Amino acid sequence: MINFCFLSGKVINEINLKFVYNDKNKSLDKKHISIVEIDLKLLDGQVIKLHAYNELADDVFKNICKNDFITIQGKMRSNYVEIEQIINL
Repeated sequence: MINFCFLSGKVINEINLKFVYNDKNKSLDKKHISIVEIDLKLLDGQVIKLHAYNELADDVFKNICKNDFITIQGKMRSNYVEIEQIINL
């Protein structure tokens, strides 16, 4: 099943970097360590939730701000799009 997409729009929220901690094992989650969530307003007015993980999350946090216009390549998930690549950083 092909579920990738390209989206362009304006970031409408402040970018916050969060860390995932697995309390059971007293260690960081093995799959994802850091995450950022972005609300992207598309050209047609729709708002899409985007998530970026690990090193990409760090890059997003450092280089993208509220009101920036970005283009991403991502994978569609049930309630959000997982960013795979920022095309115009």
